[in-house]
Amino acid sequence: MNVRRPLPPELSARSFTVAEAAMLGIGRGRLRASDLVAPTRGVRVPWGAAMGAAAVVRPLQALLPDAVASFITAAKIWGFPLSLDAERDQTLHVTRPLETPGSTRPGVACHRMRLAARDVVTIDGVLVTSRERTWLDLAGVLPFEQVVAIGDYLVCAHPPGFPAPREPWVPLERLRGYVSAQRRVRGLPAARRASGLVRVGADSVPETLLRLALVEAGLPEPTLNYVIRDPMGRAVAWPDQAFVALRFAIQYDGEHHRTAEQQALDNWRNRVVGDLAWDQLIVSGADVRRRGWGGVAALVGSRLHRLEALRAGARSRAQMLA
Repeated sequence: MNVRRPLPPELSARSFTVAEAAMLGIGRGRLRASDLVAPTRGVRVPWGAAMGAAAVVRPLQALLPDAVASFITAAKIWGFPLSLDAERDQTLHVTRPLETPGSTRPGVACHRMRLAARDVVTIDGVLVTSRERTWLDLAGVLPFEQVVAIGDYLVCAHPPGFPAPREPWVPLERLRGYVSAQRRVRGLPAARRASGLVRVGADSVPETLLRLALVEAGLPEPTLNYVIRDPMGRAVAWPDQAFVALRFAIQYDGEHHRTAEQQALDNWRNRVVGDLAWDQLIVSGADVRRRGWGGVAALVGSRLHRLEALRAGARSRAQMLA
């Protein structure tokens, strides 16, 4: 019975090149064992090794020194919010100079284009496209709503009065200025259109998708990052979206709202909002699965029309009593 030789400690928990293995005396037979995955020619990854995207692409750059991690691979390195399909995509995306001869390497999508110096940064020893450039590249390959959602993620910030401070990864004006300065780049028309819809204040992809659904339905665009204050001026609630004139707040409660601790906080929030004479609609993932984003937008529209009618009636009664 053959006993599989253990990998040296320095290779057992990370990706490595075949050349590295050879220098440590590991033969090709061992490199063909079932406990190693070959994402591309000349690279091996120990099965089950917990590694980030940068660690996976690092040995590939040892083989292709002019390759820059880009597109979906760069998005994973940066931690962009991606769809489940994109997260599961194991293809390594790299960008190489235009003059690089064409090559085919299984498991690798090689994009050939010219990158400016500011478009390339180093993360954990890996060359990767900048956040702005990665977002621009994604605009040419991802659905439009996902591009807007990632843009919202990049520019998201919290104003004073929020429980948790948050600074933007890329300020909105810088993102728009970057896109405006580009010429003849794949995905540029979509990126320019998306940049016009990117807003500061969306903390999650569902919040972005809800806002886009409201706009698509012809409803007014809600205010983001609004702070509800009590009569003493103290911040007491932070709705995801608000129609301030109608005192109508929308909360998207994701999966983390199922914990007992979070539900207690949510119950307190709901009481406070009601006590301050705000109407509130809470949207959950189950609502979206059952109704779709269009159905949720229709529900919001119905609530808005009802509140507008109540407001108009109250104004009319006040005029009659004056």
